[in-house]
Amino acid sequence: MIQPFHWRLGLVGIPGIAIVLLVGRLITDPLHAAIAAGAAFSVGFGLSRDLFGRRWGAMAAAMIGMAVAGALGTLAGAWFPALAIISAGLAALCAVFALSDEDLWWVALQVVIAFMMAGYFPGGLDAAAERALAVTVGGAVEIATVATIAALLPTPLRRLPLAAGRRDFQRSLAIAHAMRAALAVLLSLSIASGIGLAFDYWAPITALIVLKPGLHDTRARGWSRLLGTAGGCLLATLWAGGFAVGHLGLTIGAIIAIAFTYSVQKASYEIFSAAVTMTVVFLVSLGQGGAVDNAEHRLLATIIGGLAALLVSAPLPHRQPKTIGPDRLGGQS
Repeated sequence: MIQPFHWRLGLVGIPGIAIVLLVGRLITDPLHAAIAAGAAFSVGFGLSRDLFGRRWGAMAAAMIGMAVAGALGTLAGAWFPALAIISAGLAALCAVFALSDEDLWWVALQVVIAFMMAGYFPGGLDAAAERALAVTVGGAVEIATVATIAALLPTPLRRLPLAAGRRDFQRSLAIAHAMRAALAVLLSLSIASGIGLAFDYWAPITALIVLKPGLHDTRARGWSRLLGTAGGCLLATLWAGGFAVGHLGLTIGAIIAIAFTYSVQKASYEIFSAAVTMTVVFLVSLGQGGAVDNAEHRLLATIIGGLAALLVSAPLPHRQPKTIGPDRLGGQS
């Protein structure tokens, strides 16, 4: 039995994404539909959060931040040095938030992910505007449907508890963790791009999520991420490749995987990683095709990102004092 299993989050978060996928199918624009659905998926995690006391604040902030980051990433992707340096800087900022405020960290993580994803698909101003619009539409549909359904529920849909209580901010720890995050993202992105890995942004995203202030914690999170990703890749391959499903089958698989992902976001990290991997593989395959290949690329990117996080942590691991709770780094991509 998977515990905790927040099934209401899964049911409430699904309709908006299903609407986006359906409309994308009707207008025969699978690429932008996949971008919008991916944005809706990310924004949907804000259902379990708030920001500065505002119930839908985290979702709205993530949507706006992702739209801006998507546009800028599309433009920066034309020159890899700019993409890599800006990604590293955003990762460093995200790492600082991880040690100070969990909700701000979550919003920052969505911004970093959106920027690196967009950088893989470089283009001019038109392409940047189209991506920003797709992200905004997907996020807005998700927020609107979630808020509407939540208002109709007989009992309030409350945010999930924080992973840890608010901690005292330590400047030395934040600086060290930010430097490691920047280096891990820079290293993993350079390696993945250098070997020509498809969807190379998965590697730095993994590195950022896996990296924690203590070497032991980074190693444990890395193994959990790897095991979960391997399991998710296997299940996605069996569904999409083994059963030779078409667009409808991928859509159904994505909806099931998304509902499950929302429901298990506070369960074991292996299960959560497997659910996220299945979702990402299905959504990418809906927009780009090649589900089996995408699963293989996801697994290789996870290995690269995890090793990069370990490499930058091993020389000078910076452990937290015992009086401070465990690090909150986690994520959904």
